[in-house]
Amino acid sequence: MKPFGIVFSKLSGIPSGVKHDMPSPEELPPGGVPPEEAVAFFRSKGFRIGFNWQDVFKAEHVRAFTVAKAMSRDILEDIRAAVDKAIAEGTTLDTFKAELRPTLEAKGWWGKKVMLDPATGQHELVQLGSPRRLKTIFDTNVRTAYQAGKWERIQRTKKAFPFLEYSSVMDGRERPEHHDWDGTILPVDDPWWDTHYGPCDWNCRCTAIPRSQRMLDRMGRTVDDQPPPANDLLPWTNSRTGETGMLEAGIGKGWDYNVGKEYLRGLAPSPLPESFDQGPDEVGASARLSSAQSGLIDRFLKAFGIAPGGEAIWMDKEGWPLSIGRGWFIAPGGRVQLPGGAAGVAIDRIAAAIVQPDRIGWVWVRGRNGRTLLMRRYARTSAGITTLVDVGRDGWRWVSGRASEIAAAYDPHQARDRNGRWTSGHALAIGFATAASSGDAPTRHRLGPVSDHARAQLTRLGLRADAKSVELGRDDVRHILKRHGRDSRGQKPIGAEDIANARTIFNRGIISHGTPRLSRSGSPMVFVSAKVGGHDYSAAFQIGKHRVKLTSLRKR
Repeated sequence: MKPFGIVFSKLSGIPSGVKHDMPSPEELPPGGVPPEEAVAFFRSKGFRIGFNWQDVFKAEHVRAFTVAKAMSRDILEDIRAAVDKAIAEGTTLDTFKAELRPTLEAKGWWGKKVMLDPATGQHELVQLGSPRRLKTIFDTNVRTAYQAGKWERIQRTKKAFPFLEYSSVMDGRERPEHHDWDGTILPVDDPWWDTHYGPCDWNCRCTAIPRSQRMLDRMGRTVDDQPPPANDLLPWTNSRTGETGMLEAGIGKGWDYNVGKEYLRGLAPSPLPESFDQGPDEVGASARLSSAQSGLIDRFLKAFGIAPGGEAIWMDKEGWPLSIGRGWFIAPGGRVQLPGGAAGVAIDRIAAAIVQPDRIGWVWVRGRNGRTLLMRRYARTSAGITTLVDVGRDGWRWVSGRASEIAAAYDPHQARDRNGRWTSGHALAIGFATAASSGDAPTRHRLGPVSDHARAQLTRLGLRADAKSVELGRDDVRHILKRHGRDSRGQKPIGAEDIANARTIFNRGIISHGTPRLSRSGSPMVFVSAKVGGHDYSAAFQIGKHRVKLTSLRKR
């Protein structure tokens, strides 16, 4: 595999020469966009079949892969696979054409043929595959994937590199307008980039270079006070839909959008219905939100340092990127979904849980359609109120309340592991243990599966190793907290967070026969010693047919 930065060096459009006075490498932002970002953009697309290139128009290309007149899924999949390989492996244009052409010829999608236009009902002589069309397919898809991935990087690093410089290749083949825009320096969030972040037309090679203030100082450059004067506005019409509009000269029809910004807008997770009231408004764009709704959503964005109506890639405390924008409160069908009741208070709690969490972890949850989903869980407790926010590729959800309330409501949406078995996040285990001390918790709480390491130790002791999970019993937890909740005999006090570590203790620890070996019910007992989180734990577990249950816990 060729290095991505080398393969796409010509696409970056970074001119050489004295004009840019490139700084030393240590001052430069990250170089070529890693292939994962470009590939992720391309692979996020669905399929759209269209006869004319205007059937899938403007920003619709961010969501769907299409090739005009490729009227069968079979042909589209062949072309898409070749483009995917080009992006992921750095395939050259010549290799792309050489590998794809025989496939298309064999399936009859090559040269000129008469086809029926489904929109007009007329037969037309049209161009299918050709060397020129393959070049356009290759160039357009590779370039937009690169630029979308690059915009994601720009958003992640804009604190260090808050400005962008428009860069045209300047080899005499650039458009006159793009020649004039070359060298324009504006803040990353300037609205000018909504329509002038390349590519701006078919075969446009322009890009935007991230700049820091230090780089500009060394180069003797300054940020422009305002964008370049707008060129003449030219009318355009989509002959397929009848849609009309005006475009600034230099921007091609269907290219007046920021491919990276549209992509990030689509990455913002939608709200999952169980956490929200259904809003009354059907909206297709943020402009149709009511002022009250806009105010609440902008309040949420402000917590992440994002301007009203904006979108950005935001990094959490552990460096995991989240796409933050208004899409967090717009359901896939366009319906507004905001927290019910005191929405402002809820918005603040949700934002605080993500920005300043007490704990972050990955959990498996069961969606309403029965699918098992992997989600990133943010947990925060403030003034006795615990807020949990789960964020995943299929959406996000939240719950807030006192620990006992969360534990009591845990069963209906209890998380599951990869095999669909009930499991638990650390925060909810703490909530269960806290609630158990007052008797408000369910009878038992499943922490998660038994590890292979622990099974092997049980087998070595001659004990059955088919127990599926480590669990907490409400009465056992109450007993442990009552008996060992305070300092005594050189032991440290046991708290809810220690009890939440029970599965880790059992799965990582050294297991031996307990004393006594049998519980009152006749089930085997084992003694486990483990070091977790800097503490030495001694625990007793009862081994049942289906579960391993914590019965005693000490900490030194």
